[in-house]
Amino acid sequence: MIKRIFHALASSSRDLLHNWRELIILFVLYLAMFGAGYQFLRTLEATAGQLLLSALLALAVPFLFLVIQTMAARHHHENQPPAASLVSALRDFWKLFVIAIPLILIALLASYLFSKAGSNASVTAVRQVAHSMPGTPRPGPPKPQPVGWQPVAINTLEYLVFFLILPLAAIHLWIATTREGLNQAFKRSARILARAFAPQAVVTYAIGFVFFAGVPYFLVVTRTSAWSVWLDAGLLTVRLLLAATVSLTGWVVTVGALGELSEAKGAINVAQTNEGPGHVPAEA
Repeated sequence: MIKRIFHALASSSRDLLHNWRELIILFVLYLAMFGAGYQFLRTLEATAGQLLLSALLALAVPFLFLVIQTMAARHHHENQPPAASLVSALRDFWKLFVIAIPLILIALLASYLFSKAGSNASVTAVRQVAHSMPGTPRPGPPKPQPVGWQPVAINTLEYLVFFLILPLAAIHLWIATTREGLNQAFKRSARILARAFAPQAVVTYAIGFVFFAGVPYFLVVTRTSAWSVWLDAGLLTVRLLLAATVSLTGWVVTVGALGELSEAKGAINVAQTNEGPGHVPAEA
């Protein structure tokens, strides 16, 4: 399994480097998405023009995000010129939004439930701190404080839902949508989601997570001391650009590898179905 995973990651990396023009287009879209998000957050005035700009920016961020995901899901499967790939993504990006609507609803529900559970845990923690304050009457000897397992469990489950379960499900649904069409993706959604959480898919995503999330995080938060303000600003700019490059490249390579593994798994399942139940498959 590990050998197949690294082979898929290497194959996806080679394909991305071969199509470096498409990588440049993706990087421009990536920077535009972050620029639109930053401009949306810093727009505070309530004039009519500013409200219109905020609305356009609010639409631009998910639009650019879905276009990037469409190109990422197709780059390892379809050998198209970069311009044709961009035009195809601009035409079909809405399909990724439609297939992801159930996941968006699940994310909103999970966010609400986690916020409620987190607030209850916070209230309990505040009460425990209040009872341990000096001057608080104690009827007996101090009791040992229980281990705060509830906040830890809630945070762990929250990270698993938002950083593993939902992204893996979305990636596989997007791959199926871009390659098979929206109707087929809906019809085969149960099988696609089951394949999304197979061990090799989870391990591949975990390896890719180190590159598209872990390494960029440390590049951003790491502080570099410089003797000049301008030099410090320049180093910060370099770190941010490097983090954006590593994040985008790692994400596209991971999506391509997951698509290759999913396609290979689907081909094996089809072959086994055609050969009949009595056939014993050869060891891969």
